[in-house]
Amino acid sequence: MYNDSVTLSRWQHWRELNRQLWRLGLVGVASLTLMRVLLWQLNAPSTLDVPTGEIWQAFWMGMRFDAKIMAVLLGPWLIVATALLPFPRILLAGWRRLWLVWAIAIMVLVNLLALINHFFFNFYQGPINSLIFGLFEDDTQAVLETIWSDYPFIPLLIALIGMTGTQIALMRRGRRHARRRLGWRRATLVVIASWVALIGLGRGTLGTFPLREMHMSVSANAFVNDLVPSGPEALYLAWKERQANRIGDDPQSGLARYGFSSPMAAAEALGWPQANSPQAVLDHMIETTPTLPIAKEEPPHVVLSVMESWGRHPLDFDDAEYNDLLGRLRPWVKEKADFFPHALSSGNGTHPSLEGLLFDTPISPLTQSRYGYRQYSTSTVLPYERAGYHTVFLTAGSTQWRDLDDALMRQGFDDVLGESAIRERFPAAKGSTWGLYDEWMFRYAEELLQQAEANDEKLMLVMLSITNHPPYRIPEHYDPAPLNVSRLGDELAVSTELGTSILETYQYANDSMGRFLNHLEADGLMDHTLFAATGDHNTRSLIQYPDGHDLFDQFGVPILMWIPPAYRNGGEAQVDDWTSHRDIFPTLWAHSLSNAQVPWMGRDLYTPQAAPMALTFNRQDGGRGVMVSDAGAATRLADPTYYRWSGDALQSVASPSRALEEQTQRARARMALEDWRIRREALQADAGAAD
Repeated sequence: MYNDSVTLSRWQHWRELNRQLWRLGLVGVASLTLMRVLLWQLNAPSTLDVPTGEIWQAFWMGMRFDAKIMAVLLGPWLIVATALLPFPRILLAGWRRLWLVWAIAIMVLVNLLALINHFFFNFYQGPINSLIFGLFEDDTQAVLETIWSDYPFIPLLIALIGMTGTQIALMRRGRRHARRRLGWRRATLVVIASWVALIGLGRGTLGTFPLREMHMSVSANAFVNDLVPSGPEALYLAWKERQANRIGDDPQSGLARYGFSSPMAAAEALGWPQANSPQAVLDHMIETTPTLPIAKEEPPHVVLSVMESWGRHPLDFDDAEYNDLLGRLRPWVKEKADFFPHALSSGNGTHPSLEGLLFDTPISPLTQSRYGYRQYSTSTVLPYERAGYHTVFLTAGSTQWRDLDDALMRQGFDDVLGESAIRERFPAAKGSTWGLYDEWMFRYAEELLQQAEANDEKLMLVMLSITNHPPYRIPEHYDPAPLNVSRLGDELAVSTELGTSILETYQYANDSMGRFLNHLEADGLMDHTLFAATGDHNTRSLIQYPDGHDLFDQFGVPILMWIPPAYRNGGEAQVDDWTSHRDIFPTLWAHSLSNAQVPWMGRDLYTPQAAPMALTFNRQDGGRGVMVSDAGAATRLADPTYYRWSGDALQSVASPSRALEEQTQRARARMALEDWRIRREALQADAGAAD
């Protein structure tokens, strides 16, 4: 590799390695900056209106973080080289030979993460976050097939090779060996200067406090802040977030994070005067449903359908004649059932939302860890199991996805059924990458309800659809109703072709659910069946949500409710209230279970409430917890960022109104207590397993 490596002195080897290291570091920072420019140009919303100085500040801060990453990745190589200076020359020469291999490996990693961050941003409307670990926790083969199908894999591979080759060539360009002796004093100064510079860049500063995540907040605009972390830095932050979600060994760590010294302090913020001990707080976190005589005489079936990527925002562009996004679901949304348009998902991914819905946990993933081997008191299915219901989880995908089969059976489900069970019943069932088309799941669900009727059995059924997921494909036999993606206008964030595919699967999923409800109605089941449907998260890719002014769209999902008149107990749907996933099961419990003990969670959507709010576990503005209400909004509830309403949009505000501040404090207290409850149970289970 180096023909003159035998004749070069140890010092000359060190100087050449030092020169190449600094050149490569500079090239790396320049490359990441160019990727940031590309991200800005391709993803900036048309409504972005921020001072130019904030954009420059985002780029400057981003370059500082890029330099920190490059120093951390490359610096150790120089440290070892310096440590080898007193030893025989052959050791340093060998170390320098390995340098090229290390340099190539590092730049492949940096470039790959930069490219991944670019496409992750397009899909999730933000830089890499902990959802990326779903590559290993989801069906990895299906994820890879989706990537191969939906992204230009070969061109990206060529780009990766080209970027890395160019960077290494620039690093080695003009290679020279300084043969002039500097003397030990000047040589020592060069070594010290290089080390000090590396340490300074690695810390982000030579001052007292290093460069940290808090310094990424350079603007009140979330999109501008999202420009700061490059791919490598974003992955590092995602890993930190992942580690922060570990249970740890202190059940009160979540309470402390949200600013409460004890569960009693959080209970006091909620106005629970009798909650003067941890046990009293826990007792307060168990509620009893209202008296409902008909539920005792004729218990209803209960069905919840969690629809993949069923975001609310696309429905703003629905038009029965020209852009039909509902199909046979239209009468149920518009006339028959109750539609709640101001709802937010509990998480921003399928599994976090599913755990939020079924366990009310801000800690996710919960069931995939060692803490998943116990039953949690917050399981939303347990009240039905205790009431004698047959409880079933049904998905059009694999029951082994995220270990659903094992995890859910521990939480009160009698059966966990998926693609294989549906295929056994319907051998002609067709599907795509992630499982069967939704119509087959709904057909199987119809038969489960008919069988329950025949056996005089009470059925509690939770379903998870999969069709409205990339790669966006509909069955060959399905003839879409009229669609016109141009109706989205400037809001469309993808090509017309991809946008049309997304709308087709969106329509198909809704149409399949509408067909299911029509069949239940025709079979006479809807007069004693409670039905709820919601999305697991928003509709990916179709529309961009770059900042906090549209939190309600970024995390917005529909909630569709059908409570038969006989089971309403005099209640009236509060369809104009702000709500979330956390209110679905409390509503179902209130209208299907009489005087039953249930976990404290959300509220009954058919009972008026003063100052209702949508509270979710979503992460925004660098922290967990999002609250939206008529008073405004707050994000990262541990250290709130406040927003006020300006027409139909949210604008950040330094001084919140008293109503918003009080509502945010209640939201923080709720999050803190829910964290404490689930963390406490997880740690108790872990201690029991250890014993």
